[in-house]
Amino acid sequence: MSVLAAAALAAASVGAAPALVVDKAAHSVTFTATASEVAPGTPLEFFFIGPDSDRAYEGMFVTDARVKDIADAFAAAGIPRGTYVDAARCMFWPAGPRVAVTPGVWEFVEDVRGGSQRLPAVYTGGMRDASGMPDAETNMPSAVFAFYSCPQSLLLLDDALDQSVAYGRFVPKAGLEKGARRTFTISWDGVSGTKPYALDLRPGALKEGLEAMRAASCGTNLEVTVSFSPELTVREATMAANALAVLDSRAVRINGAKEGQFFYRAFLPLEKWRDRKERLSQPLEVRLVGDGVEYTVVDEDWSGEGLDPVLTPRKVLLGEAAKTKADTCFIYASGDAALRRVYEARLGLPRTLRNWYVYMD
Repeated sequence: MSVLAAAALAAASVGAAPALVVDKAAHSVTFTATASEVAPGTPLEFFFIGPDSDRAYEGMFVTDARVKDIADAFAAAGIPRGTYVDAARCMFWPAGPRVAVTPGVWEFVEDVRGGSQRLPAVYTGGMRDASGMPDAETNMPSAVFAFYSCPQSLLLLDDALDQSVAYGRFVPKAGLEKGARRTFTISWDGVSGTKPYALDLRPGALKEGLEAMRAASCGTNLEVTVSFSPELTVREATMAANALAVLDSRAVRINGAKEGQFFYRAFLPLEKWRDRKERLSQPLEVRLVGDGVEYTVVDEDWSGEGLDPVLTPRKVLLGEAAKTKADTCFIYASGDAALRRVYEARLGLPRTLRNWYVYMD
């Protein structure tokens, strides 16, 4: 018996309601929570928030136990951590054990999008610091279960839900009074969850690789890391990226990129961004020319009249390009260029560049 379970049983023996009960054999965690002040129709961003959260105005329940203690209880119950969402790492899908919430989320919450589908929950474990402490223990919004893809949240709905899109989609049902107490159990069947999958895309085997991945997704959810071989051409990488855009889904979650390579969406930039006037800001431009590389920065002069700046492109050496303050880089290369050259073009450029897009000339 775990320490948490023993403490819970001891509390129960003297008539106190235990804040946490761990059942390792059943892979379950039981805890108590109190309904907040949200009224029917209020946009919800959280189903559970921790006791120190300031988001009761948009959270359904406040847990008695702290976020850290709930996370420790999941570990004690043998429920493994998954992968939290993180746009900076191109991790857009929550991945991990699929868990059951009893009583169910949808007994208290309405999805105004309608339909018969009710998204299940995934245990990601949320963002952690170097010591393993959940970020939600010490930082707002102190989320235990968020309705949008909140990196801090221990639990998430089994979908990629941007905050702006999710806002207003989930509202409380009528009938639950403020201060009402409820006991919830989160359980895992020991099986349900995502399975890691490495997709290695190589010349002459693109179709076979994509079909094998699709076959592997039958009956299970895959968390896919894609490797684009340096021997692929830009044209082949773009073709594969278009196929991945179709397959990317709850069943085939394409998350992250291999070190030194690109997330697949890098090969699918918006065509209108070729026109500098159509961009919200000016990225560093890198162009493969012959056997060399050209670097261009675009200066913006806002001193004139009108709402748009005057744009002045300047070719610079690598040393100046490496000092860019931009967070985005556009790389232009011919369709026949090998990805090796594209990868090499990143060398010497700053870590502030997080968003990469490859245009096929």
